[in-house]
Amino acid sequence: MKAHRAVLAGLLVLCLGVAAVCSFPSIFPWEERFVRLLCETLPRLAVAGFLLVVLGGKALLPPKGGFLRALVWSLPCFAVALVNFPYSALITGSARIERVDLLWLFLLKCLSVALMEELFFRALLLPVLRETRWGGKWGSFSAVLLSAALFSLMHLINLLMGAGWGATALQLGYTFLLGVMFGVMYCITGNVWLCVAVHALFDVGGLIVTDLGTGAFQDLVFWVLTAVVGALCAVHILLSALRLRKKEREDPSAPQA
Repeated sequence: MKAHRAVLAGLLVLCLGVAAVCSFPSIFPWEERFVRLLCETLPRLAVAGFLLVVLGGKALLPPKGGFLRALVWSLPCFAVALVNFPYSALITGSARIERVDLLWLFLLKCLSVALMEELFFRALLLPVLRETRWGGKWGSFSAVLLSAALFSLMHLINLLMGAGWGATALQLGYTFLLGVMFGVMYCITGNVWLCVAVHALFDVGGLIVTDLGTGAFQDLVFWVLTAVVGALCAVHILLSALRLRKKEREDPSAPQA
């Protein structure tokens, strides 16, 4: 136990140290875009490592009912992530990717964001909420809603980073919906790594032009695909949540993710 606490303390100090160093990107001797991606990646990887130690074996649990079954259930969620890519804009030339040389670091950044946020909000926070009174008569879904709300509100920090109120409000809306999707996904599959995969894929599509290129990428095709696939996935998530609620009411003692 003492050794475990020492490891946690050491990792926490490491996280704080990495975050402190990355708060001063000007100290790095490399070009600006590389440094920005690096400083957005390293602190998140450090926090993700800390959370993995905190979670221990819970983070390694296989999907409930087998990987193939969980993957098939998750396909509509993967579809939401895939339509977040700027296909039309890249094809028409209204957006372009200029820094292919930094693709590896960009992908690592997206993975670090997904790891940190899914390990905390889904693998750590959501089970805690399910075991408290927040579960209530609605069971897991009320805990999913609360964790999604907290996940959404976390993005208010972007106001401090210079984001406008309109853009932040839009982000609060879609991150809440994504939080609900990831929460139900975790409750159904019992596996955080599928959530990490969908989250990382979603971020790759949504940020690749912003981080590695230039141009407008959210065109009409993008919004139509997002609306259609998002609506279909919303139906899938709602039906799954209702089935989960019914199952929990019939058998409150059933094990949860």
